[in-house]
Amino acid sequence: MMSKMFSPDRSSRPDFQCHALEPRYLLAWSAYAQLVNQDEAASTYSSITGKGVTVAVIDTGIDYTQASLGGGFGSQYKVIAGYDFYANDSDPMDESGHGTSVAGVIAAKKYTVNGVTYQGVAPDAKLVALRVGTESNISDNNIEKALQWVIKNYKKYAISVVNLSLGSGAYTDAQTDSQLSDEFATLKKDGVFVVAASGNSNDQISGPISRDGIAYPAADPSVFAVGAVDSNDVITSWSQRGDELDLLAPGVDIVMPKMGGGYVTEDGTSFASPYVAGTAALIKSADSSAKPGDIGSILMTSGKNNRDGSGETGNTTTLQFSRLDIASALSLVSRRKGVTSTLKLNGGTLDTALDNQGVLHAVYYDTRNHDLVYATRDVDGLWSKVKVIDSSADVGSQLSIAVDNTGKVAIGYYDKTNSAVKFAITTNGTNWNKRTVDSSKQVGTSPSVAFDIDGNVYLAYYRRTSGDVILAAMNRDSGAWTRTTVDGTDGTDVGADLSLDVGEAAVSTGFFTQYDTTVAIAYSDSTNGDLKYARLDLDDSTATWFIATVDNTSGVANIDLNLHAGTQVNGLQAQIAYQDVSAHSVKYAYRNGDWFTETAASGGNLGQQVQLSFDADNNPMVTYFNNSRKATYTATRSSSGTWSSTLDGASFSVVSVAQNERSGESVLSYLNRAKTDVFSDELL
Repeated sequence: MMSKMFSPDRSSRPDFQCHALEPRYLLAWSAYAQLVNQDEAASTYSSITGKGVTVAVIDTGIDYTQASLGGGFGSQYKVIAGYDFYANDSDPMDESGHGTSVAGVIAAKKYTVNGVTYQGVAPDAKLVALRVGTESNISDNNIEKALQWVIKNYKKYAISVVNLSLGSGAYTDAQTDSQLSDEFATLKKDGVFVVAASGNSNDQISGPISRDGIAYPAADPSVFAVGAVDSNDVITSWSQRGDELDLLAPGVDIVMPKMGGGYVTEDGTSFASPYVAGTAALIKSADSSAKPGDIGSILMTSGKNNRDGSGETGNTTTLQFSRLDIASALSLVSRRKGVTSTLKLNGGTLDTALDNQGVLHAVYYDTRNHDLVYATRDVDGLWSKVKVIDSSADVGSQLSIAVDNTGKVAIGYYDKTNSAVKFAITTNGTNWNKRTVDSSKQVGTSPSVAFDIDGNVYLAYYRRTSGDVILAAMNRDSGAWTRTTVDGTDGTDVGADLSLDVGEAAVSTGFFTQYDTTVAIAYSDSTNGDLKYARLDLDDSTATWFIATVDNTSGVANIDLNLHAGTQVNGLQAQIAYQDVSAHSVKYAYRNGDWFTETAASGGNLGQQVQLSFDADNNPMVTYFNNSRKATYTATRSSSGTWSSTLDGASFSVVSVAQNERSGESVLSYLNRAKTDVFSDELL
């Protein structure tokens, strides 16, 4: 019987039984440690051990007399401090065993069981034990007191990470709690990374997963959520998951220190979470400036992707998740470290994407060397060193970037030398795979790239030779590309300027959340001067492209499409910002049965760059360059339908707005007037 997570709502849970230890693999490290490259990390990054970092374990306490956990309690030991909020005293001794095992996964010294070597992920990290109850009796009040204790004492004890292997419920969206969310938000603001188990509710009582959704507090927007895989990288049938899950880690047959001495083998997301907490301690040890968003982004981007359904049995979500890779994470730390407050842009083309942890990814064209260049901006606003992605030809003068739900980045770009469209994607944040998608005559300008919720790639572009809009799609599992001509076969010249988006309408069935996926393209009709729109429902095998004229005008450019649920539309609908070339104005169009167009800004030479995003109330915001005033402005539509513009800053024409649909965060990036530096700020 697998161990149960305990519940903050004080609901009773049956006690777990420990599996008997059995000889399994005569290897230096366990199979699950090798899966996440813990052995490689310990060898390659032997100096990164968690030293100088403290992890707070909010659990059933810690048996600090266990030799592998330091053998004592106090500043001279591994468990340096703590408190018992259940018994209301200063001795956080474990009386249930769960917290001791969790602590062992995080920071136990090396130990050997049946010829196999084990150790905590961060063996030199310190621990703080905060006992909040027994395995079947934990209250929200005690959890809150423990969180408040960390807020009060994190500086004193150098606490950088908190682990909560507890939770209840199943939430398909981010969940806030009136009692605990303010503490979680405060900890994140203070730079403390909080990680929690996603839950084990899909257990043998109900059989293979019968509904999606993760437990709280893992579902809190300030908490990093972790599910479980076995040593074969198969997601367990009982591990709770959904699109709010951040990472997978080992959670089956985990051999850990046992309360009272010896070792125990257990299952559960309770033991996957501390695997991530330990890795977070390593990242913090390697880069003390890393904030929670930086840590979460590194963990996700560096992880190996795992499709739910590729090896799993029974019902699955079909979603793609990132699975922990410790060595890969440590390799990425130095590349992500922020070094400068502005991005030195030796070029005139820039695009950005924001991941759900708050890290900004940017790609630009180096006009001096004709290369495609990439950098990241951490949550403190510092840019990393730049990396050349492609220098094989004159590449990147036109480009597009996107980031998927697992933190992986893709770039679609134009190869001017070969008149081709190319594509680059990273599997771990360090290595990039590049390929030519299409080189049929004059092809590949105005590329626009996006992911669907399953991680598949869509790349739209213009085929100048025949004046067509082309869509290329890559199946993420097979890597195979298919190409379709969307519009232009009637002889019209369409697509010289285009924008692609992929929309996901979440539909609850009472069990799984299903996603109806739509791919859409807004594009220019150079023959007639129109703004056009094409849409395809990917989940309807009988569907064909729906094509419509949005605006009959004398020419459009700088188009930005967003499939978004807004204040003036029903459900997930197309909304488009663009430049009216003849009027030099900025316009906005939305579809709600019919198409409606509005002028967002006018008066002057406007719209050489146009970007569409949304505020917290889903009101559209159109950011644009005013060439007359050499400045960037953002126009916001009020609930009454009026538009008003505010100055963002003096700039040159390069403007990019990145918005993450999951977090709702938006970041504006623009080039200064001197054409030397890119400034990035949160778009309010």
